[in-house]
Amino acid sequence: MLSKDNKLKRMIEVARLYYEDGKSQNEIAKTLGISRPLVSVILSEAKDQGIVTVTINDTRISAEQIADRIKNIYKISDISIVPDGENDGVTNAKVAEVAFNQYFSRANDGKRVGIGWGLMIGKMADYASTLENANRANGVIFPLAGGINSMTRDYHLNELVRIFSLKTGRAPYLLYAPALHDNPIEYAIAKKTEAYISIKEEWEYMEQALVAISNFPSYPDLAVKSLYGNALTEKKAVGWMLAHYFDSYGRIISPAAEATLQASVKQLKTTDVTAVCSNQVKPQAVIGALRTGIIDRLIIPLGLAEKVSTNVF
Repeated sequence: MLSKDNKLKRMIEVARLYYEDGKSQNEIAKTLGISRPLVSVILSEAKDQGIVTVTINDTRISAEQIADRIKNIYKISDISIVPDGENDGVTNAKVAEVAFNQYFSRANDGKRVGIGWGLMIGKMADYASTLENANRANGVIFPLAGGINSMTRDYHLNELVRIFSLKTGRAPYLLYAPALHDNPIEYAIAKKTEAYISIKEEWEYMEQALVAISNFPSYPDLAVKSLYGNALTEKKAVGWMLAHYFDSYGRIISPAAEATLQASVKQLKTTDVTAVCSNQVKPQAVIGALRTGIIDRLIIPLGLAEKVSTNVF
């Protein structure tokens, strides 16, 4: 039988071979001429005697740390990180609820607010539709672009404005004009209409704007081929807000000729812009959007936020 001192030495030897040298229990047994079960017993005893201690390091970072990192890197004023659900649909519904309640909170009562298009704006309207009609409130709400021909309500801006107006009590201003035009001549004519002149004034004096970040390419493609040719592919577009496309460095990619009725980048940069992300948005699209300098506030799922905080493209 081994003495107490020799038993201690053997425990240390076995522990070092196993934990420091990475030897398997079978290899240790062959090296020391003992059985593999005995090696297992010795390792257990080493733990009991305090010779071996186990430290578990949780390498995950908190949502608060992720938020601070994104705010510091991209110089935005606020970020809301929403816990992930069991699937994309549940996650997006949670993000939409948070976005609606924040954007149309009492603190924002009386503001002149613009609404963009996209999947998550549509999800916000879905959530709003489940609420009772609101009491009368101050403020006005209006679209940030004209309409487009899409199968989904997510891109029917007048309809989205009507829903948000009904559920928040804000007065709606609508734009009965298409967003996209086939050529600069049609676009120039549209800009002279009373409908455009009226809504442009709202864009000039708006106090808040809500946009969704989308991947490029995605559906709908906003007839980009006719407006941009191959520029979006050649200049490596990663995403878009309204119909403003950008690359991973946040550089706005201009069309060959302007033909879209929408709030300009300059107008967006001079107001308080909230951007909302679905769980399907790619990290590089979010990063590119943040680098444009347009976004002041971000609402984003936790898993996507973690990827954005740890990746630089």
